[in-house]
Amino acid sequence: TTFSLGVTGIKVPTAQTIEKNLKDSTSIFYLGKQYENLLDFKTKNIQQERFNRLTSYKNHFYSYMYAALNVKQINAQWERAGYPISDRPEILATLYNIGFEVSVPKENPLVGGSGINIKGKSYTFGSVAYEFYYSGELFDLFPFKNSRFDFTDV
Repeated sequence: TTFSLGVTGIKVPTAQTIEKNLKDSTSIFYLGKQYENLLDFKTKNIQQERFNRLTSYKNHFYSYMYAALNVKQINAQWERAGYPISDRPEILATLYNIGFEVSVPKENPLVGGSGINIKGKSYTFGSVAYEFYYSGELFDLFPFKNSRFDFTDV
């Protein structure tokens, strides 16, 4: 299927890629041995179990887990390539939206993704993520630095 499933909009091929990347130590998205069994299946009917995980109305645990692993794997890829994006919510959101297959680490990544029209103004998926993240709406849960360039860590 090419339909997005559950509250985080994960597609079945993306879920399969996330699962594969957890096990494949040669993958540029590999997170380490401690993550390998995180999404192991409990039944022999993997397709149905995956579908149930991603579409459960009562329990969103797996929807959130797949989404978090997607972002973590993309972040690991960019970190390994020497282009850390862990402090770039707009780039992580863009890559989450457009997918693994187009994640190519580079020095100056561009914000993008699907277009969204809000009150007659056009935004991209990544730009909405940036605006929301830095709005302070969830600052108690996701605090951010006061300055994009904080030289105290250098």
